[in-house]
This record gives sequence, C-alpha cells and structure tokens, in this order.
Amino acid sequence: MDTAYISDTGLLRKNNEDHYLVMDEYGLFVVCDGMGGHKGGDVASKIAVNCIEKYMLNLNTDSLSQNPISVLNTAINKANRLIWSQAQENPQWHEMGTTITAAMIRKKQLSVANVGDSSLYIFRNGKLKKTTRDHTLAEKMVADGLLKNEEKKSSGYNHILTRALGIQEEVVIDNFEYRLYTGDLILLCSDGLSDMLDDKEMATILNQDADLQKNIKYLLDAALKKGGYDNITIILLRI
Repeated sequence: MDTAYISDTGLLRKNNEDHYLVMDEYGLFVVCDGMGGHKGGDVASKIAVNCIEKYMLNLNTDSLSQNPISVLNTAINKANRLIWSQAQENPQWHEMGTTITAAMIRKKQLSVANVGDSSLYIFRNGKLKKTTRDHTLAEKMVADGLLKNEEKKSSGYNHILTRALGIQEEVVIDNFEYRLYTGDLILLCSDGLSDMLDDKEMATILNQDADLQKNIKYLLDAALKKGGYDNITIILLRI
C-alpha cells in the first residue's frame, strides 16, 4: 500500500488546528480537525491523535486480532474522554473539540469510524464516492427535508457540528466497512479540502496522474486557488 499525506494552514488561518496520524504498520490512518476556544481546537485534535497512537502502540497481540471496528471505537472513546476531562480542568479550553475520521485497512478490508465532518472517499474506476456522513446541522436539515442537497455547501449551517469529540463525556461514532480492490484510492481529508472542491473536481485531479505525491499536491493547490479558507489536511492511499 502506497501512502501520501500533507497538512497546510491555508491562506486565512494563523495556525493549523488539524492533526493527522499515519501508522502504516497497523494500517491505521486518522484525520482530526479541531474546534473551539483559544487554541482549544489545536489542543483537542492533538490530544486525539496522541491518545490513539499511544493506544495502538500498547495493544497486545490478542487485542490486535480484534475486529477493526472495535479497535477504532475503543481508541476514539478513550480520546473523547481525555479531551472532555482536559476541557473540564482547563477553563481556557472549555468546549474544545475535534472531528475525527479514522480508517483501518486489513487484507483489503476497509473499516471506518467518524465523528464530525472530516471525510473519507473511495476512488475506483475513475469515480469518487464519499463513504462518511457529515455530522452537521446542514446535513440534518437535508435529511429532514428542510434544505436541498445542492444548497448544503453554501448554507451557514454547514459548519455547525452536531457531533464532535470532547464535547460530551460520551460520543456516538458512525462505522462503515467496505471491500477494497487493487488500484483503489482512499482519500481522507478535513473540510478545508472538501468545502473548496466538489467530488467532480477531486475526481478530475485524481485521474490526472498515478503519482500519489503529485496528486496530493494538485489537490492542495486547487483548494488554495479557490480560497484556502481553512486548514487543509489530506491523506491519500493506494491499495
């Protein structure tokens, strides 16, 4: 499996509140996009990736053989409680939180856990498919018939999260599983990319070149050219 990854502050933000984790030896890949309070977003996303990395490194052989969804959810729940407890103890980090999208790949089986609006896509046979569901107020309004899907990106509700790590002591995690095939590309990203480029634009870029490093640079450059309003983090994998 080939991997490429990049994280950029963007053109308008002063600091990067995104953090990511790449653990090739475990087939684990994570993107977090922090939110809330003075430097709280940066702290929350960093706590999340550090907590998950520590959890993975301390797993014994029996634990590693568990269902990947169970491993992902246990790690994310630990991160959620740690962020929440840190926010209770430090007033300057009150209501800090982070999105998370985590993927584990074992023997061409993709297991996904997500909270918030960082995304995961599968690019197969020239077509891009989003596999995660955003936990935003705009997404809920679309589901309830109060907003048209094509109006979602331009809606002011598109950045109001209905779920995030660290906001409450317990968190609800969405899980997905997919069979992968040789040649598939897996794209994980923060909304700094997905808000700037639509699926068609991303698919066009991914069709341009077989080199992952070039593709990831093309994606970043395209998002920056369209405004780069937010931090941009991208992980790209080829099966």
